[in-house]
Order: sequence, then structure tokens, then C-alpha cells
Amino acid sequence: MNLSKEIASMYDDAVRIRQDLHRIPEIGFQLHDTQAYVLNELRQCAPDRLETPAVCGVKAVFFARDAETTIAFRADMDGIHNDEANNVPYCSQHPGNMHGCGHDGHMTILLLFARWIAKNRAHIHCNIVLLFQPGEEGWAGARRMIDDGALENPKVDRIYGLHLWPTVPKGKIGVRWDYLMAQTSDFEITVHGKSAHASTPQMGIDAIVVAAELVTMVQTVITRDVDPHQDALLTLGKIQGGTSHNVIAEEVTISGTLRVFSNDLYRTLSHKIAALMQGLETATGAQIDGASFDGERLSFLYSYYAKRRGRAMEVVEIAVQPEEAEKARAVLAHLGLPEVETVQQQLEARKKALEDEKNAAALEKRDR
Repeated sequence: MNLSKEIASMYDDAVRIRQDLHRIPEIGFQLHDTQAYVLNELRQCAPDRLETPAVCGVKAVFFARDAETTIAFRADMDGIHNDEANNVPYCSQHPGNMHGCGHDGHMTILLLFARWIAKNRAHIHCNIVLLFQPGEEGWAGARRMIDDGALENPKVDRIYGLHLWPTVPKGKIGVRWDYLMAQTSDFEITVHGKSAHASTPQMGIDAIVVAAELVTMVQTVITRDVDPHQDALLTLGKIQGGTSHNVIAEEVTISGTLRVFSNDLYRTLSHKIAALMQGLETATGAQIDGASFDGERLSFLYSYYAKRRGRAMEVVEIAVQPEEAEKARAVLAHLGLPEVETVQQQLEARKKALEDEKNAAALEKRDR
């Protein structure tokens, strides 16, 4: 790939900006340092309009004289929850967070593009909108940007994005007709068994055995329920459970991600997975709950379990792990659903109501 001298001259700035951003990874919609850095760089490019949608996102607008078209370019901003192991001078200064998905590079590219626009405005014949999106890592950040008017005033006719990809050779650009990047749904499944001593397994329900069966069965959803001409990927990346080598496990948690290119296929696979969970419950006596943290799909799983059980709030734990509570609150608030604490309170209230009903029935039976 041959670069113009103007672009090649930005190399040192590209390295500096990318390393600066790499040092300050932040999560979800808590991107205060990142947003401040982006805004500072953009102000030097003198855009016609500079806005901050989606709490900590950034929108920069460059108007062109007599423009009939508006083109947007988008970069994501947030990092991930992960300790960085790289031993480099510019490694993460925020313990527990890192830029491991290339978003620091994406922002760098867009900031340097803003510089190029500023220097070449006389040759630009369309309006250009630069969008820096927070909350890409499962926080429904794109929807929040759209809801806050990121694609309006001026109305965007086309939008472009890119993603750094280590397997694409240096100097090459990977393209594909139709879709290139899949939609992703992160989920967590919890198997509730019954604890017992290892010497008396008949007195318990082994959550590990049930989880192992579920892991195997879930794989068939992709290999047997998806048209080979359709792209779908299901990965179970984490499984955790048990307390001792000689105790039947009472609870096991399975975390994974589902990636597809079609909403219809997503719904089909979600129903298949839910049906497998229900079947295993019937076969083993275990209780299997699921939750997802990615916008509208959360409400789907939520409503499914509410309908299936007939006791809506009892079986769905929105924030399964404490570290996920903040993400769940953001998603729930965006969907207009109750906050995590409220749901948990309703869970407890519902459980108490059921217990009161049982106690009342027992008293009535005794009195007879």
C-alpha cells in the first residue's frame, strides 16, 4: 500500500496518540478521561460542531459548502475488564482494565482523519460526521448514540467503520460484500442443583453433571440447527462451580457468547437453547436460569422465563455477578425496565409471597 506523504507524515502522531489512549482504558459509559482526550484533540481541528451524545460519546461535524450528502465515520472508545500483562512503557494505568480489542487504534485513526479533514476542507464536497461511540463491549452504546441524535442534524446518508484485524497482512484492507462483523450476545447460564456428600449422590442433584450435559447439548445448536450457508458461532468461555472435591456441587455458572448475522437466526437459536435448558430441568430436577446483558436481547430472555415459569420474578437474576451489576443497570435503564436492586427486591418479595401462601395453606389444612 502506497501512502501519500501527507498521511505518512502522521506516523509519529499516530504512535503517540494510540499509546496515550492505551494507557487510559475505561469501561462502558464511564469514559471521562478518554472523552476528554478525544475532545482536546478534536478542538485543534476546529470542527463546526462538537457534541457529547450518549453521556461520554463524541460527535464532530465538518460542514462543506453546498453539500448534498453527509457521510459519517465511526470508532468505538471503551476497553475491557482485563489485567494487562504486556510489559511496555505505555501499558494500562487503570488496574483491571485494558484496551485489548483495538479501540485505542480505532480512535487514533479517526482523530488523525479529523486532522486531514481540517487541512483539506477546501477539497471536501460533502458534510463529514465523526462519531466516537462508548459502550461497544456489550453496553448497547450504538443504540444510545442513535437515540441521542448522532445520525441527525445533519442527517447521515452513509456511515463507515473499520476494525483492526491482526490476521489481515500489513498493508492490506479486508472487505466483504454484505455483512462483515457479526452481532454478539453475551449470556450467562446458572445451573442450580442440590448439594450432598459425595458418598450419597442420590440425595443431591449434581450441578456439574447437569452443566456438563448442557455444554455438550448446546454445541449441537450450531452444528445441527443452523443452515451451513449461514454464519453463526457459539462459544462457552467460562464455567465455574463446586466448593470441594467430596461435595456434590449445588451451583454451576456457564458464561458464553453467541454471534450471528441475522435477528431471525438469533431468535431461533435462543429458543433452541432455552428449550434444551427446559428439557434438562425436566430430566434432572435441576433449575436452570439464564440472563443476557446486551440490550434488547435481555428483554427477550427476561420475558421468556417470565412466561415459561409463570412466576416472572422468581427465576431471572438480571445481575448474576456483582461485577456485572453496573452493566445491567445501564442496559435495564435504556430498556425502561426496573433497576437491578428493584428486580432483586421483587424477587425476594415474590419468594416471600409464595412462602406465605404455602404457610397459609398449611395452617388451613391443619385447622381442618
